[in-house]
Amino acid sequence: MVIGAGVLGASVAARLARAGMQVTLLDQDEPGHGTSRWSFAWVNSNDKGPRPYHELNHAGIRAWADLAPALDGAAWYRPAGNLELATSDSGRAELSARIERLASWGYPARLIDTAEAAELEPALLPPDKQATAAWFPGEAYLLTEPLIERLVAYLTSQGGTVLTGEQGRVTGLDAGPSDTPRIRTADGAVLEADEVVCCAGRWTPGLAALAGAAGTVPLVPWDTPGSPAPALVVRVGPVTPEGPVRLIHTPQIALRPHSGGLLHLEAPDMPVDLHTPEDELCRLAGQLLERARRTVRGLDEARVVAAQVCARPLPADEQSIVGRLPGAEWLYVAVTHSGVTLAAHLSRLIAADLAPGAPDAQLTADTQLTPDAQLTPDAQLTVGAPGAELATYRPDRFAGTAVRITGPATGR
Repeated sequence: MVIGAGVLGASVAARLARAGMQVTLLDQDEPGHGTSRWSFAWVNSNDKGPRPYHELNHAGIRAWADLAPALDGAAWYRPAGNLELATSDSGRAELSARIERLASWGYPARLIDTAEAAELEPALLPPDKQATAAWFPGEAYLLTEPLIERLVAYLTSQGGTVLTGEQGRVTGLDAGPSDTPRIRTADGAVLEADEVVCCAGRWTPGLAALAGAAGTVPLVPWDTPGSPAPALVVRVGPVTPEGPVRLIHTPQIALRPHSGGLLHLEAPDMPVDLHTPEDELCRLAGQLLERARRTVRGLDEARVVAAQVCARPLPADEQSIVGRLPGAEWLYVAVTHSGVTLAAHLSRLIAADLAPGAPDAQLTADTQLTPDAQLTPDAQLTVGAPGAELATYRPDRFAGTAVRITGPATGR
């Protein structure tokens, strides 16, 4: 059983199905209609430390590139690269230092002049003459809805089941009288499973509490006034053909193309939470559109199409939480702020963790991940040593410690 049908949960479910497991995917909404639907979906390891976490995310970038040819990547995978501008003295110094560090770690990143920035992205309006520009050619973004559609379609083609609405809303979790995990759902059903994997994002602590393991998944509170977990997501359009084709980050705005001829806009300084009034959200959305118009071409006729406050799962120490829960070892959790970047790689590690040696063929282009794909007899989940790669991120690292909850100010 996999709880949560966002990009991470759908990836885990597809990977486990590929490993030969009978998988049921549960969600209280339709697949991909939660946080993943509104994610900036920036695939990167741009400013993610320490070094092991950077490497985990860098592996995530490579995993999506590997998977795209096998899963109709033309519909959802956008390896467009990322341009970043810094304008203040401190911003330029930080960007230069980050580029130097990333380059020393073998991550594609370099400083460029504004003329090259304009060549890479003709839609970019002339920046401040003192601006420093950087180019990250290996970064990408994903269109999460068509991606999740394809992951779920693959799951069902392999005999998997998807339960949504009241059938997929989990109301109880326990080990059962014979230590067989049981899930109770809102429609009154009791489902038994060999393994339960929780990929429910910000809802994970509540589900852990249902399992008798309250406090084992410390996330930044997302529903309190002033919480850093919510972010304002704005989509605007129509965008003319001269609009941007790449990810762009400036001190004032982050933007990327979106499906349907739209742009997706965010900014780290938008003061929103789940209690922000609707009229204030509309005002801030208009402000983001004006910032975008000062940054790129193609928005003369654009208007705000959607504005949504998206509450992101932010682990208290800013690192992913992956593994069996202390006090409820039958429940395996995976929660991360880097869900889009990590999903393809993390799902592979989780499958290897739960089904070592099981047939999988790694869901790469060599095996063509299509509904009629067949497992090869000698295919194995050979992805290295998942236990070693995930050791730093196990939930038991929080046991007996007081966690200082802050959370990052910007998206990852």
